[in-house]
Amino acid sequence: MSTSNKTNPMTLIISLLSGAVFTVGLIVSGMVNPEKVLGFLRLFHGWDPSLGLVMGGGIAVAMPTFFYVKSRIAKGERALDKGNFDLPTATKITPQLAIGSLIFGIGWGMLGFCPAPVLVTAFAGYIESMIFVVAMLAGFWLHAKLIKS
Repeated sequence: MSTSNKTNPMTLIISLLSGAVFTVGLIVSGMVNPEKVLGFLRLFHGWDPSLGLVMGGGIAVAMPTFFYVKSRIAKGERALDKGNFDLPTATKITPQLAIGSLIFGIGWGMLGFCPAPVLVTAFAGYIESMIFVVAMLAGFWLHAKLIKS
């Protein structure tokens, strides 16, 4: 009986640790505070560049890792959990991608929240974040009902 990649214990452990590190990073960097995010988006009134530094730090970690994974794939090597690597394959900018990105950006700019930080603050008990999560889940459900893919 073969174990699927998503239920492999090593995959679950790595996923849990990655999520925990990401959560701690969000908290330490202050990115769970919507005012911090909105401060970055206010270019002409008290601009706060720290979100850009956090993004740059994320890119600095992710880019070498991405290239390392690509080199392993090119050599025919498997992931550490013995499963296949799961990298995106889409290369075209579609209307759905552009519209979804626009909606995400507008929502992010209006509220200062995106999915990961809002989950952290919702689990911490913030009512506004819990309402956001409910609305986000309703959006996921509506999308699934309207767009059968």
